[in-house]
Amino acid sequence: MSNVDDQERLEPAALAELLASGSDPAVERVLSGAHPADLAEALDHIEDLGAKLRLFTTLDAETASRVLRDASEGARAFLLTALPDARLTSILEHLETDDAADLVGGLPEERRATLLQRTDAETRREVAELLTYPADTAGGIMKAEVPAVSAGTSARDVVEYLRRNAEKLSDVWDVFVVDDERRVVGRLPLRRLVLADDGQRVDEVMEREVVSVRTDTDQEEVAHRFEKYDLTSAPVLDASGRLVGCITVDDVVDVIEEEATEDMLALAGVSGSAGEMDGALRNVRNRLPWLALNLVTAAASAVTITRFEDTIRVLAIAAALMTIVASQGGNAGVQTMTLVVRGLALGELDTGQMTKVVRRELTIALTNGAVLGTACALAVYAWRGDARLGAIVGTALLANFLVAALLGSLVPIGLKLLRVDPAVSSSVFVTAGTDVAGFLIFLGLLTWAL
Repeated sequence: MSNVDDQERLEPAALAELLASGSDPAVERVLSGAHPADLAEALDHIEDLGAKLRLFTTLDAETASRVLRDASEGARAFLLTALPDARLTSILEHLETDDAADLVGGLPEERRATLLQRTDAETRREVAELLTYPADTAGGIMKAEVPAVSAGTSARDVVEYLRRNAEKLSDVWDVFVVDDERRVVGRLPLRRLVLADDGQRVDEVMEREVVSVRTDTDQEEVAHRFEKYDLTSAPVLDASGRLVGCITVDDVVDVIEEEATEDMLALAGVSGSAGEMDGALRNVRNRLPWLALNLVTAAASAVTITRFEDTIRVLAIAAALMTIVASQGGNAGVQTMTLVVRGLALGELDTGQMTKVVRRELTIALTNGAVLGTACALAVYAWRGDARLGAIVGTALLANFLVAALLGSLVPIGLKLLRVDPAVSSSVFVTAGTDVAGFLIFLGLLTWAL
């Protein structure tokens, strides 16, 4: 039995030293009581590749399959390269089909075919079918092992069916009820099954309202439906409406983490595929294009400033004040953009609500701009004794807040309409727009006043 509280037993440095000592009984004794998730974490932190491989080969096939499923991409890639086909085949046969598909999906086609050919016919057929779906769709994250019975089945027979298939159906929350054409007509939560009399028919105790998804439904939409309807599992239907698989809440947790990480990195201009432990060259390739785009937008700001060299030469304080206007607009724009991107991602907003979103953000910007613009104007007047300069700074600040509200709202929605992920490039356009607008408004007003 795994003891998840006994973390010191899996200290990576101590475990690596134990592996290097060559004491197989001691290694097996430590690993026997460890949870697979802890083993996967320890595996990721062991730097010595020989020790990493020795740790993994010590595990039995069932435990190894769970460890490999939870391991990081780097550790998994190393093991897939280092392990012989026979070992990987035994691991594949202990995985659920969705995890098996994820495992072999990134392998070269020839090696993938070799591994699948060594598995049993059912596993080979189910995994091959899952690999036909895009990875970020319901079909790509579903498992083919789905508990399904007909409406006339008795509760006793359903229990017996689950017992017979206990090894295959290892993660059951609901039993789906299907007709002769395998169309879903209801679902039987385990609670209802347990409370039902043995002789009761499934159609007497099942729930007839079923929230399902299609194989081509985007995984973000799948996660949204699980959150909206408090689902623990959902049937996946093909284009004809027939049951082909199911998605459980543990799959959705992985999707939520993946999507949140991807959006967070994208907002910073870092590709979600470049992780902390990836090589420097790969990270350079992923970050350089965004930095280059930022350089172009920064150059646009610089060109704007050069148009007002005479004004800055006459009133040098303008060089300091214009940064306040631009930075405040940038911060306000990012605030609006973040809320809009989040709303689009969670399904709380859609492109049809554009007018409502823009109106709300302009109201907020007008209020914030008026308060901060007035405060800034008074501060400049108290500092420089120039009421006209204070009024120009305050007006420019208010105007740039309004620009920020427009850009922060319209850029993500516009990118969504163009079928571009708003999280990826919104920040570049919003910050560049507020910088250029801030410089142009402030220096333009100042030039006119002078």
